[in-house]
Amino acid sequence: MTVGQEQRTQGIPSDFEERFNAGFSVHRGSRISKLRHGNVKLAYSKALELVLKAMGRSVTRKARLVWGDEMTVVYPEIASLGIARYGFFGEGLTRMLLVHLKQGMTFLDVGAQLGYFTLLGAWLAGESGQVHSFEPTPSTFDLLQRNSQSKPNIHLNRLAVTSGRGTATLNDYGPSLSAFNSIYDAKLPGQSGPAKANRFEVNTISIDQYVEQEKLSPDFVKIDAENADYEILTGMEDTLSKFRPIMSVEVGDMDIEGVHLSKDIVGFLVARGYKPYEHRDGSIVEHTPQERYEYGDLFFLPEN
Repeated sequence: MTVGQEQRTQGIPSDFEERFNAGFSVHRGSRISKLRHGNVKLAYSKALELVLKAMGRSVTRKARLVWGDEMTVVYPEIASLGIARYGFFGEGLTRMLLVHLKQGMTFLDVGAQLGYFTLLGAWLAGESGQVHSFEPTPSTFDLLQRNSQSKPNIHLNRLAVTSGRGTATLNDYGPSLSAFNSIYDAKLPGQSGPAKANRFEVNTISIDQYVEQEKLSPDFVKIDAENADYEILTGMEDTLSKFRPIMSVEVGDMDIEGVHLSKDIVGFLVARGYKPYEHRDGSIVEHTPQERYEYGDLFFLPEN
């Protein structure tokens, strides 16, 4: 699956495909190749990452995205490092959005974090489209709001998406580890035991309830909720059956108490008429369901 030619007629620069492919190529290259293409920028970025990790600190920086927007990221947070170095994050999901999200469409970003996919969705959907983003952590939401404030087609929600309305207690692991914030205890990189977290209460809503409340017809739904993904799916049965949106769902079996295995996510969507795909070696290909999963994103296209 390649970036769609039809996108070129929608007010998007004609060289956008070349821009993204150049970034993808550098990202997949060897360390020597990366340094040759990025030289001082990548070397400085790596040095800053190591220093901040050693000091246990974080800093905010401005990053230029492939399509020209600018956003604030947090060093040494993992997604922020990729965004700052290459202008994008998550090649597979980025490719899926480039192919399938078109002007006038509606994109739901569940687990928006700092807003990379929110901004990409807003750029692709255009002024006639809509992006509805959900990020429950207050400090992360503040940065998401800063990054999105100039985009009138973005609608932000400081809510946690679950199976219904109510409240939930979330774990906040701090700016450098905000990608792991969740209603579940996280297993963080480099830590063998439970991670320390600040806990906070947040209001919750289901996708079905939000879609009905806002009178939406979603075309693409991205779910990245750190182990709450299956629960979110159970709260969008009506949305799946009525609107048949393209789905992107994070998977990864971490053996955390109370969390469904990723094969349950795949089975849930396959049972509802969706076909699974994965990103492999620069292409989106059909996915064969597995018993256990490493961390990553899977994509689901409706078969009817």
